[in-house]
Amino acid sequence: MKQLVIIGGAAPSHLEIDLSAYDRIIAADSGYDTAKRLSIPVTDAVGDFDSTSFRDELIAMGFVPCSHDKDESDTELAINKCTGDYDMIGGGEGRFDHILALIALMSSKPAPRLWFTEKDLIAAISSPMRIDVPSDRSISFFSFKGETHVKTDGLVWELDSFPLSLSGVSLSNRTKAGTFTILPESEVMMRMDLEDFRDARFAEIEA
Repeated sequence: MKQLVIIGGAAPSHLEIDLSAYDRIIAADSGYDTAKRLSIPVTDAVGDFDSTSFRDELIAMGFVPCSHDKDESDTELAINKCTGDYDMIGGGEGRFDHILALIALMSSKPAPRLWFTEKDLIAAISSPMRIDVPSDRSISFFSFKGETHVKTDGLVWELDSFPLSLSGVSLSNRTKAGTFTILPESEVMMRMDLEDFRDARFAEIEA
C-alpha cells in the first residue's frame, strides 16, 4: 500500500503527480488547505484542526478532530496511519520549532520516499541509482538515521565513502555532466531544487 501525506507548511505552487498511484491520501490539519489548493482529493484527515481554514468542512465530511492537548504532532498522526511507503507534500519553511520537530520525527519514523516542499524535492535513496538531471544543478545529501556512507560519480566534488548524518551533510554539491550515480551504504536523503526534479529521471542500477 502506498500513501500520500499532506502536511502544513510551505508546499509547491503546483505539482504534477499520478494520484492513482496512491491507495490513501491523508491530510494533516492545514495540509487539507494545501490539498484543496492543489486539487488533491483526500481519503483521510487527522489532527486537531486548529490551523486549517476548513474545520467545519472536515467535520461535515465525517472526520473527527483530536484533542488539542496531545503528545503527537499532526504530522506524526498522519504518518502513524501509513502502512508501507509514503510520499509527502508540505513542511517547508514556517516556524523553526516545527522544522526541528519534523527532523526529529524523521529520525524515529520511516522517511517519505519523495518529499515535496515549496522549493525542494527530498528523495530517499537506498539502492544504487543513476539520475539524469541537467549539469550545474545543486545537490545535497544527508541521513536521518544515523551515520551512513555514500559514493558518487558525476558530481563536481565526488563523494568517496563520505560519512553522512544529521551533523555530517554534503551541502550544495553540483552536477557535472547531466548524469550522476549514487551508491549508498544504506538509506540516504538527497535534496535537489523542485524545478530540477521536474526534468530529472531516476533509474536503479547494478552496484
